[in-house]
Amino acid sequence: MQEVVSDSLRKIGASEKEIALYTLSLQNGPSSIATLATQLGVSRPQVYKLIGDLEKRGLAQPGTRKRFSRTFTVESPSKLQDLLRKHEESVTQTDQRLTFSMPDLLAAYQQGALPATVRILQGKDQFLKVFFQCVEEAANKEICVIGSAKDFIAFISWAEERRWIATRLKLNVKLRALLFTSEDTETLAKADAKELRETRMLREMEPFSSLIMTYANKTILWQPNAPMAIQIEDGYITKMMQSIYGVLWERAK
Repeated sequence: MQEVVSDSLRKIGASEKEIALYTLSLQNGPSSIATLATQLGVSRPQVYKLIGDLEKRGLAQPGTRKRFSRTFTVESPSKLQDLLRKHEESVTQTDQRLTFSMPDLLAAYQQGALPATVRILQGKDQFLKVFFQCVEEAANKEICVIGSAKDFIAFISWAEERRWIATRLKLNVKLRALLFTSEDTETLAKADAKELRETRMLREMEPFSSLIMTYANKTILWQPNAPMAIQIEDGYITKMMQSIYGVLWERAK
């Protein structure tokens, strides 16, 4: 029980001393300031300060820290639950705002003399994690891909591809796809209009099994046969890849 309460208090930003006072008061019920100070191993003025901090969080009744108060007790755990829910709602809203601002933030990020960031991701779990992360980072913008839809979807499955498409549509991310001909490519192309996607066929290149994706300031090389992905966060490299992509895109009209 104490662990659950402590974790909840940490999530709303309470200090360890605030947590100690709250849990002690919760167990003891109404107690004198002197008793609380003794059991916590702190001075009475410090107990008054901690009570004041709990008041600000809504976890103690205003006025209970006054020196003429005989006893002190914290608010009910139901109040803590209410505060935790409000905090989680606020975090969710902030996360959503950050997600929709991410493309502009990444575009505005000035790399300068900093070295490129390169991550090598191995295994299906990491593969899928980055696959869904990229669509969040591109919210309200565009992703460009080139390569083999057949090999990529064979690895992740159509179920995961459909889930990714649904997430992409929710975040209003357009997709430009330069793909080698296959049944999977044809299936995707038929749904282009309703899935915010434009698909063009790669007919002049020797087929390969990998997929290259660019968005914001990132380039990802997907190698589903390993399975492995290489994520490069570098505005200069991504700009180069987008320039090459633009030429191939026009040729594939």
